[in-house]
Amino acid sequence: MLSVQDFLSIPLRLPQRQRQIVMAVLGLAIALLLGLSSVEAGVATPTATPTGQPGIPITLPQINVSPREENSVARQVVWLDGRRLFAIAVPAVGNTANSAKPNTNAARARVIQRRLEELVRSDFDPANLQVTYKIANQQPVIFVNPDRTDPARDTELMTVTTLDAQINGMTPETWAGELDPIIEAALIRAKQERQSSALQRNGVIALAIFLGVLSVSLILHRLQGGLRQERQTLITQAQDLSADPTTQPNPGTTQLLQRQSTNRQQRRLNEVKRWLMFFGQLGLWGLGLFTIAGLFPYTRAVQPFTLRWLQVPLRLIGITVATYLLIRLSEVIIDRVIWTLKDSATLAPETSQRVALRFSTFARVGKSVVVLLVVGAAVISALYTIGVQVAPLLAGAGIIGLAVSFAAQSVIKDMINGFLILLEDQYGVGDVIVIDAVSGLVENMNLRITQLRNEEGRLITIPNSSITVVQNLSKEWSRVDLAVNVAYQADIDEALSVINQVAQDMSHDRPWKQLILEPPLLLGVDRLDHTGATVRLWIKTQPLKQWEVAREYRRRLKLAFDRADIPIGVPQQSLWLSSSPEELEELPAPLAQSVSKLTGDPNTTPER
Repeated sequence: MLSVQDFLSIPLRLPQRQRQIVMAVLGLAIALLLGLSSVEAGVATPTATPTGQPGIPITLPQINVSPREENSVARQVVWLDGRRLFAIAVPAVGNTANSAKPNTNAARARVIQRRLEELVRSDFDPANLQVTYKIANQQPVIFVNPDRTDPARDTELMTVTTLDAQINGMTPETWAGELDPIIEAALIRAKQERQSSALQRNGVIALAIFLGVLSVSLILHRLQGGLRQERQTLITQAQDLSADPTTQPNPGTTQLLQRQSTNRQQRRLNEVKRWLMFFGQLGLWGLGLFTIAGLFPYTRAVQPFTLRWLQVPLRLIGITVATYLLIRLSEVIIDRVIWTLKDSATLAPETSQRVALRFSTFARVGKSVVVLLVVGAAVISALYTIGVQVAPLLAGAGIIGLAVSFAAQSVIKDMINGFLILLEDQYGVGDVIVIDAVSGLVENMNLRITQLRNEEGRLITIPNSSITVVQNLSKEWSRVDLAVNVAYQADIDEALSVINQVAQDMSHDRPWKQLILEPPLLLGVDRLDHTGATVRLWIKTQPLKQWEVAREYRRRLKLAFDRADIPIGVPQQSLWLSSSPEELEELPAPLAQSVSKLTGDPNTTPER
């Protein structure tokens, strides 16, 4: 026989995809069960009368009121045990919030509800209950007799006014005849629900609902723990990719960007699942407690109160959650579509890397546009939820937007220039560029701004309209431009041979041969000056790899020069001193002695 713990652990032993399907089916089944229970608790169903025939549903007939009557009628609903029975109506004089009539209407409804509650608490036999109306003062008056055999026990419940009947499209007598079975069925049902057998049955149902909610909540909690561990693993992988990409296999730009994009997608899906499970737990407990409260007549009044006061906050929370999920899912969809398009094309390595950077830039821009649209729609929905008239607001926003567009011409220029930058592929996210006197890695880009991260870690934001000349240091390929100074006394042919040999050996060593695209090109002696002979060398590399290759090449060249005893050129300067004996006699004695030592001859022989 399975224990409760073994039963709860069955879904956790399934594979991940099957576990998600099982959880979705369980959640849907429980939601449907709780929803049906709440419907049965909140909506009247036919009940059995003492004679065994089906009773009248406890529902409020459809109220058809003309717009003219709506402006002159105030309504108040009569409730019993949290169930809506019927509405009463009186004129709302002046149709103002401070009018005395609506207050009178509310007081009348409270009096009727109090009389109904007193009747339910009284000791009457549902089989002998009788609700009828009588004409008094030319108006029908509804009486309740707990004992139909004793007319003296008739209790007046309410008077059916002409306006009560008009809002229901009936005559007062007809509407009173409709109310009699509604009130009688409501009183009988309220009395039956307070019987010990009914309370015990509903208590068992409430306990079953509570245990079901608790079981599913524990399973969701266990799954959340697994998702948190998965999140930590993904964060560690993301840190490894950002810290040292050269340690990964195939450290090309395309593969690195694709691995980073895949890791980002997995983290976002993980985050969406965790939030869904969190809100699922909250909704599950809220719906479960709401349904349990509707099972008992003493707590059912909490349901309309909760719906009335939490309706707007719950809608706002729903809009917020839906906005968050749409943004996250749209980011994942955009990433997957972008990389699917990139993988479907067969391109050369250099072109493939550039296309990867460009797709990554388009993905960033597309995400920013989607976020703007989704957030805008969410704001409009939230305003509509809290009762703001959206149509006039949108019309006014169009006029205001037209006026603002003339004042914000720079923003329009930014967006146009940003679109042209993307269209012409001047640069993208991941490129290293120079704009005027500012340089850095393009970290973020949209239609309005470009953000660079320089060597000191500063984030530089540049409006796209101010970008006129751009130097892209990493488009398609990069180059190491080395100038090596060799001393005059060194053998220049040997120095050229060593410089070229070090470059050729490096281009064949792992992992540098993957970063060097072509054989190094030795240009020869480029300049002769006071520092020596300047030898120039070019090495074509993958984008953004020129600095890594240059650092490693300088290290190897220094070691090779030391082995070959080739000196590095240093600045040289000649100093000539000329003086006569008469000039030396005019100098102070210490200074004259120093000059004599430097020249080596008191007769001012020049010395180098």
